[in-house]
Amino acid sequence: MNALSPYQAVLTQGLEELDKSKVTPRQWQVLNHLRDCRTERMGSYDWRCQQCGHETRWYCSCRDRHCPNCQEQMRQQWLTKRSQDILPVAYHHMVFTLPHEFNALVKAHPKVVYQCLFHSVWATLCAFANERHHLVGQLGALMVLHTWGRNLSQHTHIHCLLPSGVLTKDRQWQPTRKESYLLPVKALSVRFKKEMLCRVSELIATHSNLLEEAASKRWVVYSKPVLHEPTAVVGYLSRYCNRIGLNPNQLSYNVDGRISMSYKDYRTNGTQRMYCNAGELLRRLLLHVLPKGLMRIRYYGFLANAVRVKAIAEIRQSLRKRPAEKSEVLKEKPCCPNCHSNSMVLVCINIRPRIVVSEHRLT
Repeated sequence: MNALSPYQAVLTQGLEELDKSKVTPRQWQVLNHLRDCRTERMGSYDWRCQQCGHETRWYCSCRDRHCPNCQEQMRQQWLTKRSQDILPVAYHHMVFTLPHEFNALVKAHPKVVYQCLFHSVWATLCAFANERHHLVGQLGALMVLHTWGRNLSQHTHIHCLLPSGVLTKDRQWQPTRKESYLLPVKALSVRFKKEMLCRVSELIATHSNLLEEAASKRWVVYSKPVLHEPTAVVGYLSRYCNRIGLNPNQLSYNVDGRISMSYKDYRTNGTQRMYCNAGELLRRLLLHVLPKGLMRIRYYGFLANAVRVKAIAEIRQSLRKRPAEKSEVLKEKPCCPNCHSNSMVLVCINIRPRIVVSEHRLT
C-alpha cells in the first residue's frame, strides 16, 4: 500500500484529537477522500514500460475539490479556458467580504448564506451599473467564493473579476470613462449590506441578534483596477478554485508533535507563523468544506455560460480584435521512472473496494 504523505499523516493524527461529535456527514466524506487520496483505498493502475519492461503502480487521486494534492490538472484546464476569455480591455478586481458576525450563521446554514452572498453581490453590481448613465448595458463578472483567511480562519468573501465596461443593447462594447474607476466603493458597501441582510433575514428566522450586530458594522468592499495582465488575477484565483486554501508546503512538523504553518500577513506584508496541534489544524480545515452541489465559481451577465462565447465574439468584433488562440491542456502520458521514456502502457486497473462513508472508518 502507498505510504501516507506527511499531510495525510497530520490528518490521521488530528482525528485522534478532534471532537468527532461536531463533525457532519459531509465533512466525514471529505475527510475520507483526503485521507485515502493516492492510496490503495482509491484503486490503482498498473503500468509497464515497453522499452525497458519496468512495471509500476500508480494510485488514483480522490478528485475532491477540497484536496490540496490532486487538483493541479483541473486547475490548469480551468486557467487555460479562462485565459482564452480575457478581453483586450481594462479589468477591475473587486472583493465583497462578510463581517465576522456572520460566521455562526455560515456554520449553521452554509448553503443559504453562500447563495444569498452570490445573489447580493450581483444585484449590487447591476444596481449601480444601471444607475450610472455612462454604463447603459450588461455587465459581465467572474465570481469565486473563498471562505478562508491566510491562517485558515473563517473569512467569507467573494472575488470578482469584471471587464471595465458593458455590452450595450446594439451589441457594442462601451468602456468606462476612466479605466482606473469603475463604481463607488463606499456606496457599494452600503448597498451590499442592505441586499445581503434583506435576503438572509427572509430565509433564516433564527440568529436575529447576529444580524443586528452585523447591521451595525461597517462592511468592506475592495475595488482596484488590474494594472498588470488580467491573466495574473485569474491565475491567483485558480490556485484556490478546486481546493481548500492550504498548501501542504506551508506546513512544518516539530518533534514535540506541534505543527507550524507559514502564511503571508497583508497587514505587515511579511511572513507569519501559526503554531497549533493537528486537531486544531483539522478543525480549521473542516470550516471550509462546502455543501455538496454548491458551485464555488460562477459567471454572470455577458460572461454567463449560456451566452459567453457569443458575447465575447461580439465584443472582439466591436473592438476589431482577433480572438485568442485556443490551446488545450494535454493529458500527460505516464513517464517510466526507470528509463524516463514515454512508452508506458496500461496493464491492469485495480478497482477500489466499495466503502460506506461513515465516521467509523476514520476512528
